[in-house]
Amino acid sequence: MSSNMPLTIQNNGTIFFRSNHKEARIVQPFLSEFAQLVKTPSSIHFYELSPYSIWYALDQGISINEVITFLENFSGLPVPVVVQGKLHDWERRNGKFRLFNSSEYGCCVYTAEFNSLREIFNKEDKEFFPLHKGECMPISISERGYVKQRLMEFGYSVIDELGFDKGKELPVTLHPSVFLRSYQQEAVDSFVVGKGVQEGNGFIILPCGSGKTIVGLGVMSELKEETLILVPNDTSLQQWYNELLKKTTLTPSQIGRYTSENKEIRPVTITTYQMLTYHDRKNKGTFPHYSLFHDRSWGLVIYDEVHLLPAPLFRITSNLQGKRRLGLTATFVREDGKEGDIYSLIGPKRYEVGIQLLEQNDWIAKPVCKEIKIPFHEEQWAKYTTLSKRDQYRYASENPGKIRAVKKLLKEHSSKPIIIIGQYLQQLKKISEECSFPLITGDTKKQDRIKLYNDFKSGKEMVLVLSRVANMAVDLPDAMVAIQVSGTYGSRQEEAQRIGRLLRRKKKNEPVYFYTLVTPMTKEEDVASHRQLFMVEQGYSYDWEEWVECSQSI
Repeated sequence: MSSNMPLTIQNNGTIFFRSNHKEARIVQPFLSEFAQLVKTPSSIHFYELSPYSIWYALDQGISINEVITFLENFSGLPVPVVVQGKLHDWERRNGKFRLFNSSEYGCCVYTAEFNSLREIFNKEDKEFFPLHKGECMPISISERGYVKQRLMEFGYSVIDELGFDKGKELPVTLHPSVFLRSYQQEAVDSFVVGKGVQEGNGFIILPCGSGKTIVGLGVMSELKEETLILVPNDTSLQQWYNELLKKTTLTPSQIGRYTSENKEIRPVTITTYQMLTYHDRKNKGTFPHYSLFHDRSWGLVIYDEVHLLPAPLFRITSNLQGKRRLGLTATFVREDGKEGDIYSLIGPKRYEVGIQLLEQNDWIAKPVCKEIKIPFHEEQWAKYTTLSKRDQYRYASENPGKIRAVKKLLKEHSSKPIIIIGQYLQQLKKISEECSFPLITGDTKKQDRIKLYNDFKSGKEMVLVLSRVANMAVDLPDAMVAIQVSGTYGSRQEEAQRIGRLLRRKKKNEPVYFYTLVTPMTKEEDVASHRQLFMVEQGYSYDWEEWVECSQSI
């Protein structure tokens, strides 16, 4: 690869980006508009082209010719013919299928490529979908989501012109004291106004700490219709409840919390994914809470942390195509590869803003990310080599040397609020016991958890040890240091969420610190590089240092 140019394009569509090139700051922002970062070895970053990023670029008014010209200008060579073919094919497949109401047949799929339509649906769905001659295929309105999902499986995005059902009116506005930042207003407008006939559904990507919740409230205040809010856990449910009361004109009697303890259904109702996917095996395996989707005339359904949408809810989401649907997330990455389902069932990406832009405007804190490498001793290596790959990962993650490093970091940042985050309970319990700090896990009683969070916010507790409950929607705005001792196997989602615990803007614009403790030359180190992709894609890098017992600094 020539070092004279920042980009090199391979025949398979991989793009090599030299992050240390003098033109890197010019190239990277536009490159991220149409390509996805997948690997970051040293200063060479690997990007891949995907239909989702290309469709988003097209939706933003970027043409394929502009993409090709950009790649050629910054690689110094013609884009390979096979790559150009892919780009033009994705362009051709974008919006080739439309859902609309026909005066003759009612709800229909329209395309100028009717043979493709027959090929996709005529095999498994011959009896279900009566095919008529011509360019329209009548469908049942209840199968609106299924059709989108099926076409996405064959590589086609769909323009949905069927519109949305009107929800019951709800006179909700933001409090006069609440002002949206410019990017938050842009995010609201991208959903409410949208482009052409597809406004009113889709997902918005905003970094943790940048105010995704207030964007949701902003959308509610614009639409003024009854709203169902789906969240990942009880902590997030309570935070949404608090924010609704604090920042909107809604009263407690208008907000329902649908939980295992209290099944309140009100003009604005909040519930968890877990609640909705509860499986009643005693009653023929039914999902007893699915009816919540139909109990009121919801005008809007908000999916908080939409990248966590459980697979069982895809079917219900498929049936909710007549509702406006808003997805909120910090990252579109799904480790199960089901981004296509979110794209087809929730809608396309409407808005995204990067961490660095928000940092430059002092809207979020600047993270200093550092990886501390804590090597095994000789006897630990002997045991490590006898384990399976999966067991090797856990064994390396629970390296006892990490506890000594944690103690050193706690001493160095003793004046700052600190959270210690990990995956394995035995490891976290040992840290909690040896360092005498409270531990919060999924088994911690709700009232005890809330008290500890409040004590941390007030400064009564300066350090919390947290299990995976810290990954999703834990509101700890005063945390300034996070120490990650272990993590889920290669999850970029988790890395994004954990760093996000720190990014709320601090009063003195002080930097925040995110430490990852890793055992080098092990499976854990391999996985850590994958986990870090999210931040690298945002333009950040991880410094690293090898830990030694006699080290006086980190």
